[in-house]
Amino acid sequence: MEALLNRYTFAVWQRNALTWRRLMWSSLASNVANPLIFLFAFGFGLGSVIDTMQGVTYLAFIVPGMMAYSAMFAATFETTISAYARFKMQKTWDAMLSSPLTLAELLTGELLWAACKGMISCSCVLLVGALWGGVPSLLGGVLALPVLFLAALCFAACGLAATAHASSWEFFSYVFTFWVTPMFMFSGVFFEVARFPEFIQILSWVLPMTHLIEVIRPLATGGPLALTAVLGHILLLVVLTALAFTLAHHRLRRRMFD
Repeated sequence: MEALLNRYTFAVWQRNALTWRRLMWSSLASNVANPLIFLFAFGFGLGSVIDTMQGVTYLAFIVPGMMAYSAMFAATFETTISAYARFKMQKTWDAMLSSPLTLAELLTGELLWAACKGMISCSCVLLVGALWGGVPSLLGGVLALPVLFLAALCFAACGLAATAHASSWEFFSYVFTFWVTPMFMFSGVFFEVARFPEFIQILSWVLPMTHLIEVIRPLATGGPLALTAVLGHILLLVVLTALAFTLAHHRLRRRMFD
């Protein structure tokens, strides 16, 4: 991995960052405003009828969930819809690969940029949540950011794997319906996973965002954390990232060079 973190990888990251800067406001409208609207609506809407959950106010309960959602959505969108446009429609990747840049370096640059977009989004949620009094442990919320970055890499890698197999825009309907939406609804963003029927709970623990929330919610709320459990959740995210990245690289190498 260290060999991939070089000036070529940074050039891919920089290219995407410069493009984003020109389209920043429209991007922020979806990646930042969207989770903030959910946070406000559910935090104050359901928060008015739900006093506490897991021993904290409902607003404090959903702030970590919305941080996770915003990181997941931003990273996934960047490596699916946006990346597919660069790959298939604009042929940007073909142009990049005509340089000394390798496919692995290109994908690593895409991965890092998507994770950075996820961090911009979830950091805004953390800031607004703290200003609204929804982060009991501000230090814990800040400590959650490195975990969120790792998770954003995981979501981005899964997005690249999906893009590597996409043959048209319609393919991403399956990604957002059967991947993004279940994580949003069933991973503990709004309610404890234990409140769902058993078969939904099984599905929830298959999804990486459930493991992410299990780490960052105790941090942000100042709750207890078991070190072995944290390491297990993080290990799952790391393994899934490596598997998804390898799958994306293998599939794209076949599509672009064979």
